[in-house]
Amino acid sequence: MIKNRIGVIGSINTDIVCETDKLPKIGETVMGNKFLISFGGKGANEAVACARLGASTNLLGCVGDDMFSKNAIANLQQEGVHITAVKQLKGKQGGIANITVHNGNNQIVVISGANALVDENYINKYANRIKECSIVGCQFETPIEALVLASDICVKNGIKFVLNPSPIKKYPKKLFNNASYVIVNEVEIQEVEGYNPQKPFEILEKHANKLILTKGKSGAYYHNGQKLVNVPAINVKVLDTTGAGDTFLGSFMVAINNNFSLFDAVTFANICAGLKTTKLGAQTAMPTLNEVKKYVKKNRINLQINF
Repeated sequence: MIKNRIGVIGSINTDIVCETDKLPKIGETVMGNKFLISFGGKGANEAVACARLGASTNLLGCVGDDMFSKNAIANLQQEGVHITAVKQLKGKQGGIANITVHNGNNQIVVISGANALVDENYINKYANRIKECSIVGCQFETPIEALVLASDICVKNGIKFVLNPSPIKKYPKKLFNNASYVIVNEVEIQEVEGYNPQKPFEILEKHANKLILTKGKSGAYYHNGQKLVNVPAINVKVLDTTGAGDTFLGSFMVAINNNFSLFDAVTFANICAGLKTTKLGAQTAMPTLNEVKKYVKKNRINLQINF
């Protein structure tokens, strides 16, 4: 194990982003305001979020040999992400996400491409890249069966495992049980066994200090074993929420890996995710450690960042 190395298992995509004041109806064409092609995919996003905060980060995933894939690999290298476990597949296309941004919110269509080939054989081949890490995070833009295997490797080797079940789908209870932390939004929490829509916070008490609920402008919630805790979001002008959840997960892992308390880790993640929303794009808008430290100092937030 390499001290304080973070692992991320997940998708590597290219984001095609259009910003518009009006969403088109079926069959309608509207004029937009801005267009950009940027690098995305939940796995790559989280890895870049970690790397920008100064963390040594292994990314595990698959790409094709098309133009988008080659550019995505070059970008990951430029961001300082370790890509020895990123497998390039001949004759395959990389994943893409078609993103429409409207009034600060987004609508996304994802085409998996090579991401669908991050399977159990792949995990077995690159198991040593997982074992190098002290904490590993994942989401659901790659096959779930492979994530179960990866979570088993983490449990057997004393590695913290962080689960973000997004985009939400049915998943084995074992994956939840293997996780050290599970980060969900208001939709994803509904798939947690025992969730009661009449008492939505009750499930947090059942999984105290493990299950974390993010609620955008309302901040994040978890139960500390004694009471429900709300960690407020920062007050910023939101331009684009694309990648905010990925920034939260990546920065949360960085904080936990630096021995932050759960409250401070969620506070740190809220700040990072909030700063990301002030800019357009996913990875391009993710904050550096220096930007986070400046925000903390300027706003006199009680958070000691000693890394």
